[in-house]
Amino acid sequence: MSGSWADVFPYFAGALKLIVLGIGGYLAIKWHFDEEARVREEQGVVFDRSSYMKKMAMILVFLVTLVILVIYATNWLLY
Repeated sequence: MSGSWADVFPYFAGALKLIVLGIGGYLAIKWHFDEEARVREEQGVVFDRSSYMKKMAMILVFLVTLVILVIYATNWLLY
């Protein structure tokens, strides 16, 4: 390989795509949890914030693990 930008671009574009989709997915999930909390508080139900934070942490760990697996799988398949 000659080391041109065409050799690096797919990795850069793929990483950028995963980062943008990961952030978008995180914000979408967070919005749904926040909306559920707002509705429950209006109904008078107590919303457990510690449980909420545990769920968000699990989702974040899952997304980071997924990104790492995709990067290693891509590298393994290409080389």
